[in-house]
Amino acid sequence: MEEWKKRDRIEEDKDIIEKKNQMSEEEVRTEPVSKEVLEKDVVEDKKSTSENNEKLEEHKNQSSGDLNIEKKEIEKKQNSQIKWAIFLMIAALLIILVVPFIMKNYVDKFDYKGLDFQKTKMGDLIFYSVKFPVISGTGEVIGDYAVNFRNDPRDLEYIDVNITNGTVKFVRNFGKYGDVYISIDDKIIDCDDAIIAMASLSGFLGDSGLKIKSAVLNKTYAKENNETFINCWDSDVNTVIKVMPGNETRIREAKENCYEIIYKDCEILQASEKFMMVVLEEYANRFIEK
Repeated sequence: MEEWKKRDRIEEDKDIIEKKNQMSEEEVRTEPVSKEVLEKDVVEDKKSTSENNEKLEEHKNQSSGDLNIEKKEIEKKQNSQIKWAIFLMIAALLIILVVPFIMKNYVDKFDYKGLDFQKTKMGDLIFYSVKFPVISGTGEVIGDYAVNFRNDPRDLEYIDVNITNGTVKFVRNFGKYGDVYISIDDKIIDCDDAIIAMASLSGFLGDSGLKIKSAVLNKTYAKENNETFINCWDSDVNTVIKVMPGNETRIREAKENCYEIIYKDCEILQASEKFMMVVLEEYANRFIEK
């Protein structure tokens, strides 16, 4: 038994020695291999690091190039915006300065019957203004007077005018103009523009150097309201202008030195301004001839 135990120990010792020898041999074998692998890994790491550095540098350069391009594009857009802003400022300045000048001198200004008219807007109202010479009772020119029409004179062409030679003649007595009676129909109060029309007509004739007087065409109304009754056949030494309603808006000469302003559908302002235009045309022709 003891011999068997000894043999077993010897066998165990041999196994231990063999294992140690095997481990030593493996260590001896693997040591040089590990160095090669390590060197290879170091080389690969350096190569990878170099490649990464190159890529990083390339990325930096690309990023820098992209930033430059983007900066140039932004500068280009800014320059374009500045140019547009300057253009718009110049355009706005031209509109502010040039358009009113064009409107005043070309669009809103026109010649009609030898007279220079100027269209002017005052709030919601539009006026057509013209200047004409003011003549004294002796026929002398003493200045200019501006007439403001509420209607465009060109739009009054539809109103028929039947007057000898197209000229309104005012009676003269011993070298001086006689009185001018504006005799109105009592129904005139039904028209909204009656007051404006009569004020404009009387002011226009009065500023021309004529003495204006009011009258009515209805004898009964005149008596009841203490007004002056005047018809064409009631005065030969004065000029009479009758204002009355009718079937057609027109101007006619009833007899020498007596004229009728006839209005339809309360077109009294249009009719009265047409009569004023007839007088102005005669003024214009007179001074063109001179």
